Amino acid sequence: QKHQRRLFSSDKSDSIIAEITKDGDTVDDVLFDRLCCSEEAVGAAKSRSHQHIIPLSKAVDILNIDTSAQTNINAEDSLSHYIVIRRKGGGSKTHRRLFDKLHLRRPDEGAVCLSGLTNKLQRHSWKLARELQREKGIEKVIECELCRRQDLKYLVVTDDVYLTERLMRSHAVLVLSFLQFSNMF
Repeated sequence: QKHQRRLFSSDKSDSIIAEITKDGDTVDDVLFDRLCCSEEAVGAAKSRSHQHIIPLSKAVDILNIDTSAQTNINAEDSLSHYIVIRRKGGGSKTHRRLFDKLHLRRPDEGAVCLSGLTNKLQRHSWKLARELQREKGIEKVIECELCRRQDLKYLVVTDDVYLTERLMRSHAVLVLSFLQFSNMF
């Protein structure tokens, strides 16, 4: 084992887990090992037999609050799926501003998760999907993967594109940017 885990607890509060890394280990490696190499994460990755790529228009429909089968506007986590958007091609200079905003600066680097964990996050995700949809020729340079919500075990908030890409391969981790997280509540 590369790092140690210690548990601190008291009668008056919940326990705190401290991750202690060895010299030369990065926090990214510890986080990845903890989240993606756990039994739950490995099980989620095995249960996912293949990628389910959908068109952007279907992603917009899934995220649309008005049609997502919500009976109560205050309902939380109403979606059975979440969408992972990846950049697969070059794109034009007009796409650059949007790709920078979404942390998709280069093809095959990073990912954006669109989810409905809260109504506010679902609305924000829908707005991002609509913004992508308005861009001409965007379908040629991105792909939208539909993933099952029940496979998620962890939530990570980071703007690090390399860590995001690494965590997203496991399909047990939902990664949000700090902008998305600020729009969650």
